[in-house]
Formats: sequence, structure tokens, C-alpha cells
Amino acid sequence: MKIMRLGKKTEAQYAQLVQEQRDVFLQNAAKNRLPEDLERIRQAYEYAYQAHAKQTRKTGEPYILHPIAVARIVNEEIGLGTNPIIASLLHDVVEDTSHTIEEIREHFGDDIAFLVEGLTKEKKEQYELSMQVDNIRKMLMTIQYDIRALLIKLADRLHNMRTLADMPLHKQMKITGETDFFFAPLANRLGLYKVKTELENLSFRFRSPEEYLKIEKVLDDYAVETKGIRNRFVAPIEQILKENGIDAVITQDIRSVYSIWRHMRQKQVPFRRLESVYVFNIVFNPHEGGPCEVSEKNQCLQIYSLLTDLYMERVGSFHNYVDNPKANGYEALHCMFMTEHGTWAEVHIKSKRMEEASVHGCIVKRNKNVGIGGVDAWVEEFRGTLKDMVYRDGFNNKDGFFLEGVKANLYNDDIRVFTPKGEQILLPCGATALDFAYVIHTEIGEHALFARVNGMLCSIKTVLKRGDRVEIGTSSAIMPQKDWLDAVVTYKAKSSIRSSLRKQNISIKPSRYIFAKCCSPLPGDELLGFEAQDGSGKVYVHTCNCDKAIKLSTEHGETIVNVDIEADETTYYPTHIHVFGVDRKGITFEISQIISEEWGLNINNMSVTTRDALFESDIYLEVRSAKELSNIIERLESVLGVEEVRRVV
Repeated sequence: MKIMRLGKKTEAQYAQLVQEQRDVFLQNAAKNRLPEDLERIRQAYEYAYQAHAKQTRKTGEPYILHPIAVARIVNEEIGLGTNPIIASLLHDVVEDTSHTIEEIREHFGDDIAFLVEGLTKEKKEQYELSMQVDNIRKMLMTIQYDIRALLIKLADRLHNMRTLADMPLHKQMKITGETDFFFAPLANRLGLYKVKTELENLSFRFRSPEEYLKIEKVLDDYAVETKGIRNRFVAPIEQILKENGIDAVITQDIRSVYSIWRHMRQKQVPFRRLESVYVFNIVFNPHEGGPCEVSEKNQCLQIYSLLTDLYMERVGSFHNYVDNPKANGYEALHCMFMTEHGTWAEVHIKSKRMEEASVHGCIVKRNKNVGIGGVDAWVEEFRGTLKDMVYRDGFNNKDGFFLEGVKANLYNDDIRVFTPKGEQILLPCGATALDFAYVIHTEIGEHALFARVNGMLCSIKTVLKRGDRVEIGTSSAIMPQKDWLDAVVTYKAKSSIRSSLRKQNISIKPSRYIFAKCCSPLPGDELLGFEAQDGSGKVYVHTCNCDKAIKLSTEHGETIVNVDIEADETTYYPTHIHVFGVDRKGITFEISQIISEEWGLNINNMSVTTRDALFESDIYLEVRSAKELSNIIERLESVLGVEEVRRVV
């Protein structure tokens, strides 16, 4: 991870740094490029250098270092062509200097002027939604014509995140909120896996530094502890591939800190119960040409077959993303095998082309068989959604539904479900039968009465799983209800339901702010506050990792305030813990006694279930601080039979 902290330098030192960075940039830009194109890049650099000559960044460094860095990312990490590189050098010229788009057009042509204009924030006295949202809206409009401006903006955001350490805390929270909500999912959707991963990790590091460092240390320790096991797992694979004439490289890639945190949170388990902390990537050079040419798919399957000769495969772990790529076009075979240690190792099998595509995403020419779910298909679909936003709301959604529509199209995961005739339908993870109905046809969605999922009668609010076969039953007497909005995740469904509710004169205006019962913050947590815009002076407090806080950071970053709530002896906050372990007589009584008598705290609710000599308990109690809760958890973990105690958020 590249986090840059530049100490104060003299003017001469900064001048030398600029020259060094310029030289490296131009040297790399010259590779595989015509001399006349390199000369255009040189001219753009000189133009940007003169335009930003008197400007510095917050760190005190010359501003020109930022455009150079963005242009390097565009060239070296994303792999765009000459015009986007030039636009990267010029992307802040119109916004931050007296130069105009007309001047850019005169010097560099219409195409570069178009890209720079798409990257330039509009300055208004009054914004329709907020400055951040209006600028996101403007950027997205460019996707209707050209995706390159979005890719340059991703490079701009990536460099800003790498240099975020010198920004004040409230600015860090604003920028990380935007990154989590919009830029990281966008990078994922465009197939830029490395960009997406780095953005997520950097955002998490600044948003929750204590949690980040804690997980980072756990991962470092785990890497040392498991090195021998991993190497012994890989060695036989390398040998059998060599014996079968397969030219392949195996890498052991540890998951990012953010990825580990997200998996722990989603599965509600501690680190020691996570599977697949490492991913073993087998990347092969395909056999091409000749009478015995084999397809990439068959070569993936051949390697998979060889692995099954070596190791026991986990039942149900095989996922074929070659025939059925992910929504961002990702292709590979995924499977899991047992190590000597009794743990499961996740293996990804892919060709060099597939690996290249996972790095450069939508820039790479893909297999013609990618089909449904490819990046091109998503871009076309998103263009349609943007046009629909314009048609329905004119992008002037005063109820704040604009970002909701964006978020629905930037989901990180997807599922494939099927109609009764076998037609594939791509939906976001978490979609319901009602989402499915609206995808099929708006009329079917508006009159949906019930669903049959894999032949079984179900509610239209049933959450679908990958591979489900879905059929919708309708009735002309049925009309959309207000609670349907909470049962769908796709933009088309939400937009259609809102439109129908308006026709029925049903109010759908959501609350502008939500009290933070969503994340149950406690004094001592890493907290984020939002000041109410009604002049009341109230501050709504969330934990920094709360999904709603991230969304609010994107929509209303200007309302963020620093909060430091100290615990006191008289104020209690509701919280929820989950206890798991081996059942024994009196264990639940001992647990409740520790909380109520030893700690003197109220238990609002406590449920216990036992099965096969194991017990689970959900306890709702009131505590005074995160530290107090941490101490209680530590005390309960010492109880005989208790295996795990965790806070539920």
C-alpha cells in the first residue's frame, strides 16, 4: 500500500523532486508510443506545469506533483492511451486556475477538452443536492458517451487516498466516505480489482486506524505461522504441473486488511474461524496454435483435475467463472482443497489473459464468450439507468434518491437466477423475488402477488440465492405498497415503486437523517458525527464503519464534525453480544450473574438455545462504554465452557 508522507523540503529540493518525477513519468510514457504522441504529452506537461506554477498542496509540495502522479497511474497502472494521459495532466487546470475549457480545446483538441470538462467540478452558489453529489452526477453523465473520464477520476481518487495522511480528520472522513460509497464499488464494477482493493484498504486504514492496525498485526503473525504449511501445499502442485508440461506460476496472496475485516463482519466470526485467509492463484500460459490447441477453459479444467488427484476437494466449493463470469467480467475457476493442517485452501485457476483482465478490467479486450455479466454489458445497462434517471427525475431528485440509484448499480457482488424457461437474469446479491419481477417487466413487478422459487411457494420479498429458478404469480388487484421499497435493492424496482406510490398519493419522503440505532455506537468507539442542517445544533453519531455513516459522508460531507464522547457513570447505552460454547449445567446462570451482579448492569433480554451439547446466547444489555463492554467480553470468555463472545453490530 502506497501511503505518501512528504516532509517539508526546501524550494530547491522540491524543484529536484518535480524534475525526477517528470523524468520517470516521461520515460515510462515513451514505452510503446509514437514520438509524436510523446511530444503531445510533453507539451501537456509543460502547459500544466506553467498553469500550476504558483500552487502547492496541503503538504507544501508543488501542486504539479499531483497531476504527474495521476497521469502515471493512468498510464502505468490502468493502461489508458495518450489522450487520457494528457487529460490527466490537465484535469485540475480549469478547476484550479484561470485557464478555460476553450483554451484547452484550442491547444489540445476537442477530445481532450471533453475529458477535462467531465473531470472539472462545477462551482455554483447553490447546489441541487450537495456539491459532492452534484459532482458525482456530472461525472456519471460522461459514461453515456465515454468511460475514460471515470477511469481518470479513479486514478485521481487513488492518488488522493495515497496522500490522505496530511489532511485534517474531518476531510479524511469525507473523502473515505465518498471512496467507500462510490469510487471503490465503481472500480470493482469496471473490473479494476487492484484499484478497488487499494481504495478499500486505504479508506479503512484512515476511517478506523486502531481496528486496521489490530487486523494487520494478526495477518502478519498468521503469515509467519502458516508459511511452512502453505509452502508444503504448493510444492506438489508445482511438481505435477511441471510433469504435465503446464507452464504456470503459483502465488500465495494474503487477503487485504479490509477484506478480512469485511468477512469477519459479514460472517460474524472472529479471525481464527475465517477460511481462505490466503488465496493460491495458479496463472498459466495457454497452449496456442497447432493441431492440438486446447481452449483456456479446458486447460483450467485440466489443472483442476490434477489438483483433485493431489488433495481432497471441499464439496460444493467449485465455482466456474469461466463459463459464467462475474458482473465485472472476472473469469477463473475457484475451488478449495484440504491442507495437511486440516484447513481449507482456496485456489483460483486462470490464464494469463484472465489475470491481466482482473487487473486492467474494462481496458482489456475480453473473451468473446464472456456474455452476460461482462463489463460492456454493465456499462450499457448503466447508461440505460442514467437515461432513466434523467427521464423520471431529471437528475433533480430532492428526496435524495439519486445516490440510491447509483448505489444499486454499483453493487459489489451478483447472483444469476433463472426464469422457468432457463433465461439467465443477473441481480445484485440480496435481491428479492420482487426485484426479479421488475427486471422481467414493470407490469409483472407492479402486480406481483407471490413467487415460486425452485417450485416452492414463497413471498415476493424472499431473498434469492445464486442458481434459483423463479416464477412470479400476479394479480390485477395488487398494487405496490410502501413497504415494498424496503424489499427491493435494484434501481429499476425502487424507481418504479416510488412512481406508483406517487400516483396513489402515498407519501414516500424518507427521513433525512436516521438515529444511529443502526450501529449502536458506544463511548470509546471510533465515532463520526453529523450536524443537523435545521439549525438545531444536534449531532447524529455513528461508528466510523457504519454503512449509513459512509453514505452520509458522501451525501453531506460538509456536516461532518469530530466527536469524542467520554463515558460517565450515569449514562448507559444499549448493546448486543453473542455467546457461544459447550453447554453445562448452570452456565447461563453464571453468565447472567457476571453481568448483573459482578458488573451491576441491566440485561434487557437474553435468549438461549442448546443443541448437541452446545449452547448459544444472545444478550441485550446496557453498558457505559466500549471499554466496559470489551472488559465484560474478556471476563465472559474466561467462563468454563465459553468458546466465543462477540459484539453484534
